[in-house]
Amino acid sequence: MKMDRLLGIVIYLLNRETVSARVLAEKFEVSQRTIQRDIESISLAGIPVGSLQGLNGGYYILDSFKMSRQLLQSEDYEYILAALKGLLSGYDNLRAQDTVEKMTALAPDKPSPGLTFQLNLGVLREGEHTAESIALMEKAIKEQKRLCFQYTDTHNTVSDRGVEPLILTFQWYAWYLFAYCCDKQDYRLFRISRSRGVQLTSLPFTQTHGDAEVLLAQHGDTRPLVHVRLASKTANRVLLAEAFSNAEIQEVGGDEMILSFNVPQEEDGWFGRLLQYSHLVTVLEPESLKQRMRSQAELILKKYC
Repeated sequence: MKMDRLLGIVIYLLNRETVSARVLAEKFEVSQRTIQRDIESISLAGIPVGSLQGLNGGYYILDSFKMSRQLLQSEDYEYILAALKGLLSGYDNLRAQDTVEKMTALAPDKPSPGLTFQLNLGVLREGEHTAESIALMEKAIKEQKRLCFQYTDTHNTVSDRGVEPLILTFQWYAWYLFAYCCDKQDYRLFRISRSRGVQLTSLPFTQTHGDAEVLLAQHGDTRPLVHVRLASKTANRVLLAEAFSNAEIQEVGGDEMILSFNVPQEEDGWFGRLLQYSHLVTVLEPESLKQRMRSQAELILKKYC
């Protein structure tokens, strides 16, 4: 157990600049005194651990230290390779392909035939237009250069945008660019499939941005949510749990059940799934969604009658 904890501490420190004894103690569920003894053991093993005093102090590992590949076992490489190959199934990137080659060469043994999973992320592909835009956006992020493009929002309003791109993210079944919008002077998420005429400019960033993942967590999704409640038969549980994976399902006696979930009000993906399964569910709330379903049904009837 102690050896596992020592290795865990080394890896945790390698992935961060400076970590306090308190944070390490909470992470590994031991006392700060135990962490101090562990740090001494790590140093005695020849791993150069430094320490800083003060409010922002803590432990760190000197940049000169490199982990031996022997710390990773054959099964570790298999999981890493499976994840990387899964990424390539839905994302064209020459550098990622090179990474797969390097990891394959580093693996101490050939992959075993008993790998328990495979990732196929072909759903990430949204067509040639999106792939070309992603390539330009990646280049802009690396070079810290501004992008400009024409953007169509969920209300079908078209505008020209100039942005400082920070990170690409795949969520809600689509690719998005998280960026600082120079026009709105705030952070925004842009759905890439709605961006046209993406151009990489020679203009450098005008703002100093922090960690992109932290900013994404803070500003990424500010869209208003709507609370949806649906009624259905319990016989449809498997299908509906798959269609609305974030739903809370409550059985209400007999063969009836209620599904409750929150969804972004201005996104249409969930509404499309609701229409797909409209023969299996009844909308209980909100009232505005009932009206939207009625209006959509009337449009369909008008078109085909």
